[in-house]
Amino acid sequence: MLSKPLVSVVITTFNCESFIKQTLNSVINQTYKNLEIIVVDDDSTDRTREIVENILLSDKRISFHIIEHAGRPSVPRNFGISKASGEFIAFLDGDDVWVENKIELQLTKLIECAGSVLIYSMSITFGDVNIFSPFFEVLPLLNRKALTREELIKNGNCIPTSTVIVRSEKIKSVGGFDEDPQLKVEDYDLWIRLGNLGTFCFLPRIQTYYRVHKNQFSGNWEVKQNNIKYLAEKNNYEIPTYKYYRNKGFFLLMLRNSYHVLNYLIAGLGSILDNIKAVTLRNHIE
Repeated sequence: MLSKPLVSVVITTFNCESFIKQTLNSVINQTYKNLEIIVVDDDSTDRTREIVENILLSDKRISFHIIEHAGRPSVPRNFGISKASGEFIAFLDGDDVWVENKIELQLTKLIECAGSVLIYSMSITFGDVNIFSPFFEVLPLLNRKALTREELIKNGNCIPTSTVIVRSEKIKSVGGFDEDPQLKVEDYDLWIRLGNLGTFCFLPRIQTYYRVHKNQFSGNWEVKQNNIKYLAEKNNYEIPTYKYYRNKGFFLLMLRNSYHVLNYLIAGLGSILDNIKAVTLRNHIE
């Protein structure tokens, strides 16, 4: 990369004492260093504050903010956006983890996607999940990526929030996340609105580990479908009904999960080839 633009990393937390250190370290240890790290806590009642304040003593890039409890991610994310001064903004939930070259590779890819409003990559579940679980997931599947607003509406929400880097001017121009308490898919809504301003750039690499644990939202698929229905009715989007094969019996679940494993292997092979290319180039230069 010819320049090193500032990237504002917005980390939102609520009662993440068991995970926040690992999450923060995955940002601190990024190969790309020109970062400001904005941690926004939704008034946690555990030791999250103590842990973050101990870590920020050794890294001046970190700022820590506690807001009045909102109970929905749109509010702390918007607060983080308001504090961001970088040319780009990246999002990371307080229990998720990045691979160490996530930001570097994405910014390099963005050079090829000059007209894109954001770049995203792939995530895989970890934690309280295994390949036999209905919660095991690689997102997006390679055949369900979206590069335009129309594809995003057709394919469903294939953009994991913790993989996104967005141009600051674009996200601020649309007002950030909708804070409607009834809107439970505020990230999907934002990507659709940003799609009015340009295309999306996709990097087919697994760069984020999405943690599955007991403190998360309900896994009820009917509830998820109703959330999408509310978004569609609110904003007059024609979003098709998505079929959830994971809750249709063990055979279909294994068929589904096997396809997710295949996508994981394909993306992993791409990462291995990237590393070989990088080593070859480095040796050639030396």
